[in-house]
Amino acid sequence: MNGKIKFLGILGILIAFTACQEKDSPKTAAKTQCPAAAQYPADADGEYDPMANLAAVPCGNIRLWGSAMPKSFNMWEDYNSFSAGLMNLMFEPLVSLHTTEDRPVGILADRWEISADSMTFTFHLDPRAKWSDGKSITAEDVQFYYDVIMNPKNLTPIFKVGLSRFSRPEIVDSLTIAITAKDVHWANFWEAAGLVAFPKHIWKDADFNQIRYKFPVVEGPYKISDFREDRYVELSRNADWWGYHKKWNHGKYNFEKIRYRFMEDRTKALEAFKKGDLDAYAVYTSSIWMKQTDFDAVKKGWAVKQRIFNREPIGFQGMAMNLRREKFQDVRVRKALSYLMNRKLMNEKYMYDQYFLLNSYYPDLWESHENPKALNYPFDMDQARKLFAEAGYVPGAKGMLEKEGKPFTISFITASEDMRHLTLYQEALQKVGIQVSIEQISQSTLRKRLDEADFDMYWIAWGSSRLNDPEASWSSATANDPGTNNVTGLQDAIVDSLVKLQKTEFDLKKRQEILRALDLRLTEIVPYVLMWQCDFHRILYWNRFGMPQNVYAKFGREDESIPIYWWLSTEKSEALNAAMDAGKELPIESADVRYQEVKNAE
Repeated sequence: MNGKIKFLGILGILIAFTACQEKDSPKTAAKTQCPAAAQYPADADGEYDPMANLAAVPCGNIRLWGSAMPKSFNMWEDYNSFSAGLMNLMFEPLVSLHTTEDRPVGILADRWEISADSMTFTFHLDPRAKWSDGKSITAEDVQFYYDVIMNPKNLTPIFKVGLSRFSRPEIVDSLTIAITAKDVHWANFWEAAGLVAFPKHIWKDADFNQIRYKFPVVEGPYKISDFREDRYVELSRNADWWGYHKKWNHGKYNFEKIRYRFMEDRTKALEAFKKGDLDAYAVYTSSIWMKQTDFDAVKKGWAVKQRIFNREPIGFQGMAMNLRREKFQDVRVRKALSYLMNRKLMNEKYMYDQYFLLNSYYPDLWESHENPKALNYPFDMDQARKLFAEAGYVPGAKGMLEKEGKPFTISFITASEDMRHLTLYQEALQKVGIQVSIEQISQSTLRKRLDEADFDMYWIAWGSSRLNDPEASWSSATANDPGTNNVTGLQDAIVDSLVKLQKTEFDLKKRQEILRALDLRLTEIVPYVLMWQCDFHRILYWNRFGMPQNVYAKFGREDESIPIYWWLSTEKSEALNAAMDAGKELPIESADVRYQEVKNAE
């Protein structure tokens, strides 16, 4: 996994913050004065992060909604989006992808070399890098990370996949480590760059599977300072963090404390925000955004309601069809099922026309997110009937579609409680003679069914990446692996040839051309009934924060932007408190924020 690890899919973390004081009120936040300016080491070097605002000052506390408490904070043995965000504030990779450009930037490593054959990657650790207990971070700690992840006893399967492409890292000297790949692949550098240091002097005799909630020694800017099971976990900022010797970290990690509150019900979190108990709330549901967010505080400018348009990579979502099953192997059937989903009606009826309809598996590659050579499947029952007939399905005695006396049936599996979209789709399928059932099952059962490819159709959303590698999702070699990302079991010779071609193409623009060809092929063979996507983020927050000019990072969302780049503004907090005390309005902030390129700080 590359650099700062991201969850690929729809994130379930909603974020809420408090300012300098613990009392839950929007009017009490900034009575503690923030310093006039941040203090950083005088010998700091390197480049600045262009997403950061150097006017930011360390001040205030943040309360985040952590959803239900996970069974572990250790994302390497129990990967979940909450724990990934937590670990990324405590542990960092050797190298990460630049926040605005497609190039690497050193994090734990300050320089690196790639061998002429692009097989061996040598990283030199920043000699200033230290653990939170003051001990130096060494190449042994990075090698120890590899050993821990690859240890068969440790429950780290998804991290083993990427590292299995490499031999064990070799220690060159105390601050230098080299790792060699087994085969050439453009992504090898980024996999190697994503190596993390683990504190060998603390964990060498520990059972890694039992490291769940306690992390006494960390490397990053925050450390767990308080934890109450099923209530909250609190992180404290390390003002003496070695990373502040790098200009890259100036203007970032500004809140003194981060408290993640564990609550299962997201609607209660919205009500808490309205009461002023929370300071920010990310909205993922169109009906909530359209019907429940124009309350008095928003109308008065005390709270801000904004849509944020940035460049976060956009994935796709749709109904995965299990191509391992005979009934889905005819492309005419798959096309017919696409014609029967009334996406336009669903978007208007259930989502207030907030989404765009997909005709691409890589919408970021195309202007306006639309593949100009691909069909967008308007709702058309007649065309669906025609395709079913061409595939050999005809109405039987009871009017239901059948082929050689065998009825066409579909079962959907879902763990969702919202059945509106599935029910509407079910009605259309039944009208053309398909027998349809919907199985509502637990999340754990659903995961098992998917891992075992025991399903007909399943609605799934996939995230995207700035550096897309299609192999895991589309390669025939992965089609029958347990728990594969190739959920549909797609096996196609043309797709395989394109996946193979991009492996050894190191030029990003050329790889994108290959991906465009791959996208066109996928739209021809229709492994999913594509649905819709959204190209903006929705956020509510009390108007007391300083932030970068684009509110969010160029490629990030709220959980990657607010804790890292925002800060408490004394001036804005005092203005908000005064307005609320006097019952007066504040100027209304822009409803939409569209990303504008920024320059590196000087």
